[in-house]
Amino acid sequence: MPRPFLLLLCACLALGSTQALAQSAAEMQRRTATIAERYLAIWSSNDGDAVAGVPYMYGPTVQFYGRPYTQGQLINEKRAAIRQWPLRRYAIRPGTLRVTCNMPQSKCAARSVIDFVVANPTRGTRRAGSARFDLGVSYAGRQPRILYEGGSLGRHREG
Repeated sequence: MPRPFLLLLCACLALGSTQALAQSAAEMQRRTATIAERYLAIWSSNDGDAVAGVPYMYGPTVQFYGRPYTQGQLINEKRAAIRQWPLRRYAIRPGTLRVTCNMPQSKCAARSVIDFVVANPTRGTRRAGSARFDLGVSYAGRQPRILYEGGSLGRHREG
């Protein structure tokens, strides 16, 4: 049974499950911003929701930090990240989220700066800092799907 965060994201992705062509650019921008925020909340949940949500959130293939991944490969990558950093908190820095949409292609891109703290108590490691976060969303199907996720690490501190 899906957990509360996963249910929240699924509901967010299904908002107005009509195709993007029937939506305004403003509605697509709003939905994309919500998807980006909910995604980071799920990824910060410190449990398996980020992995369990892959089939609901992503298309069959996705560009993940510059490389093509199948859903299976992405699930493996996310599981490895959870093992490395079992405690995670990611948040969009206020005022940095920008969403642009391409109406003819039924796609939107969200870009922001995120602040993060990740830790592995077993290993005694911790990292905190900021990063650029990019998320691409398609509205071409019955429900939105993440097409790409990327970004780059900014400044960080290890401890």
